Amino acid sequence: MKIRYLTLLLVLFSTQMRAQLFVDPNYTAEQMITSFFNGAGVTVSNVTYTGTPLSLGFFEGSQSNIGMNAGLLMTTGDVNAAVGPNDDESAGVNMGIPGTPWLDALMNYTYPTFDASVIEMDVVPSTDTLCFQYVFGSEEYLEYVNSNFNDLFAFLVDGPGLPSGDSIYVEADTSYYYSDSCTICVDTFLLNSYQVCTYDSLQMIDSCWIQTDTLTTWCFQDPNCPLDTVIYPGYWYVSPGGTNIALVPNTNLPVAINNLNQFINTQYFIENAGGTTVQYDAFTTTLWAKLPVTAGETYHVRLAIADAGDGIFDSGVFIGIESLNGDSLLIVEPEFVAQTGDDNEVAFQNTTLWATSWSWEFGDGTVSNEKNPTHTYLQDGTYEVSLTASNWCSSETFQQTVQVGTTAVNEPVDVAAFFVSPNPTTQGLTRLNLQNSDQARVRLFRTDGKLLIDQLMNNGDRIDLRPFGQGMYMLQVENEGNVQVKKVVYR
Repeated sequence: MKIRYLTLLLVLFSTQMRAQLFVDPNYTAEQMITSFFNGAGVTVSNVTYTGTPLSLGFFEGSQSNIGMNAGLLMTTGDVNAAVGPNDDESAGVNMGIPGTPWLDALMNYTYPTFDASVIEMDVVPSTDTLCFQYVFGSEEYLEYVNSNFNDLFAFLVDGPGLPSGDSIYVEADTSYYYSDSCTICVDTFLLNSYQVCTYDSLQMIDSCWIQTDTLTTWCFQDPNCPLDTVIYPGYWYVSPGGTNIALVPNTNLPVAINNLNQFINTQYFIENAGGTTVQYDAFTTTLWAKLPVTAGETYHVRLAIADAGDGIFDSGVFIGIESLNGDSLLIVEPEFVAQTGDDNEVAFQNTTLWATSWSWEFGDGTVSNEKNPTHTYLQDGTYEVSLTASNWCSSETFQQTVQVGTTAVNEPVDVAAFFVSPNPTTQGLTRLNLQNSDQARVRLFRTDGKLLIDQLMNNGDRIDLRPFGQGMYMLQVENEGNVQVKKVVYR
């Protein structure tokens, strides 16, 4: 028999106070992206990840100074290296993998990239804006600011109404060959015998000559650039792979080591010397990347981070669960599998999602705080094992009967046993968890008995209550003649 209890905690309270960042690399990109974001403000599909498994993971930062409660962490090394204290000025792992051409292009091919982590996905928004909440941190700070080691990341978006094609970053007084037949030019002009730096209009010509250029600016078409005011050292055009929306606020500069640091854009910079919770030497404040979109259209999104200049010191981007209209709470989903071995030894495989601490009661008076404990029972018998899993905002308990020794018998399994999470749901979406089967018939009823849903569903599928509005519903699961009914609340 399996039983599940739920206790919702205050957001600012945790059952186990931690003094550092928590990370767990045992999650896939698809698992995190769909759980955090799918169905909240977007429909997500075709999630892929390129990079090493250790460079991607789940984080909880509620007890750290990173500025976000939870989300996914993408790094250029090992996600575990992001955990504090900040006791190493050069922490990092060279993963020995290539960079990505999208970020190479954003660096104008000046600094080659290495150790790239890239998530790609298709999203269909239900609102008119795509928003990502993020923090960028790095071990390249503070020593390698304004050097060739210019680690960076980007949120690249392709879709209707957005520019497409190649794009580059053009510095002042340079020419960049866009193709075999044209050049983009930004020149230094001589004005009243003084050399001053200004910007030319975009030139798509065979060559670039100061004396033939027009003394104008190109910023007037950009809402972030005041009319006829020269304030940028260069300009970002649409990057290969999409429009980059991860920009330093009120500029067209990507968030990179040399564009946001202790010397420039300091209002968005946090030095982490002596920090006890996060290893990175410095990181940004919590920033938002936003892009106006058309609801109902499909957009292709790439989240990419890479080392630039070398593959040694690590950088990471923390992407919050509140991105893409995600919920501010993340409810723990506890479950485990018990495997009985010789001499009454039972190995417990913890399959819980989104927890940062675990408390086991083995039913014989003994306990453990390990994630995946092994326990030896002194006597044969039937034991009720309880796992309580917690994070910063919730604590849930899952119970299962375990039989050991010669008294173990094969009891009938209730193939209709299930639970849904979260319950209650504030977003109108809840996940079906079938405890003893992969598929079952699911029926959703209003409290007056009206049938709303009647279909076969798979373990892990999401149930969408939004078309029916807020309220209480009855959820029935039927499988091989077994039936269970539970209340589901949308509020």
